[in-house]
Amino acid sequence: MTLEQRLADLTKLISESRSPGLFSESGLLTERLLAHPAKFPLPPVRFASKPAEQKNNRVEVAARLIAAYHKALDDEPASALKRQGEDLWTGLLRNELPQLIECVETRNPAQLAEYLLQFGRSFVWFGGITTCVDGYNRDLGPDNVALTYLDKLVCLAESLGVLPLENPESGPWGENLRANIDVIAQQIEDALGIEISPPLGVIHTDGVETSRGVLHYRHINSLYMAARISVLNRGFYPVCELGGGIGIGAMYARRLGYRDYTILDLPISCLLAGHYLIHAVGADEVSLYGEEQKKDAIKILPYWKCMSLPDKSYGIIVNQDSLPEIDDNLIRQYLVQFSRIGAGYVLSINHEYFYPRTAHHFFSSHESFEKLYRSKCWVREGYVEEVYRINS
Repeated sequence: MTLEQRLADLTKLISESRSPGLFSESGLLTERLLAHPAKFPLPPVRFASKPAEQKNNRVEVAARLIAAYHKALDDEPASALKRQGEDLWTGLLRNELPQLIECVETRNPAQLAEYLLQFGRSFVWFGGITTCVDGYNRDLGPDNVALTYLDKLVCLAESLGVLPLENPESGPWGENLRANIDVIAQQIEDALGIEISPPLGVIHTDGVETSRGVLHYRHINSLYMAARISVLNRGFYPVCELGGGIGIGAMYARRLGYRDYTILDLPISCLLAGHYLIHAVGADEVSLYGEEQKKDAIKILPYWKCMSLPDKSYGIIVNQDSLPEIDDNLIRQYLVQFSRIGAGYVLSINHEYFYPRTAHHFFSSHESFEKLYRSKCWVREGYVEEVYRINS
């Protein structure tokens, strides 16, 4: 049987059985990425790319980033919180993106600005710091990448109640994925009360084409996190995020009204977040390490600064995608600091790949945290969402 015949038979099978799935470029049926069944014909969504744009202040911003990075490296040896050896992310970036490290370590703002202009234009196997096609979609062609992003947007709409959650027992089942993507985007904006269009042109972006611009799946993940913050922190108290990636969550939280936002991360991750956020929300709206820490700005600080943040100063502490990937000694210290600086809740959205080293395990073993709920995450298959109340 030829490959074309196999594809035709599998297509007919899916169409008739209404089984969930989509085709990869190899012609194999895979169900690992979609939360909804993909019935044929597939929804008419398009993959699109938006390159980074040259901006007049890129070199000036790069100089700020380099200064903050080297101050962090200079101060880290005297910090009370210590890493044991090189961490996962710094080692990964050193091996996978040596040019980035070279630009920073040689203190060359023009070279760093040019590097960041081109950053994320090609496939990377890891996620978190780019908005290009990454390992999440490694087996798929462009149209199916777009389909997986539409699937996430539908999940976000269901989480907000603007689309009903489908029911395979009584139906409908497989209709939400056929909804018009631009209508869904409008409904999400109406529910959240903000524009969801990402600030394109900052870094290279691949994603699904919508009337709100090109949406990458990390935009959707971050929108969801920001929406959860808005539910749990209705008093608009300051927010602290451990491990903020490139800062997309902080950007969307700011649109929702959370202006006093602190990110704690590794020095190299702080540099990447600073680059994204300065260009996304404005140079005066972001405070880097070593600069004036403005109250209503997004403050990007090295991880050990959690030790000197004021007591009970944050209404919510959030962590997505990183807690299980940190050394045990650091996690225990972070929990001590969370219980000290937090006055409300902790929101964790993490995988459990390293079981039994899970966020649930660590928080449950600390008496300061009372679990309020544990559930599957609406927008991320295989991720657990947990909320803990911080007890004084």
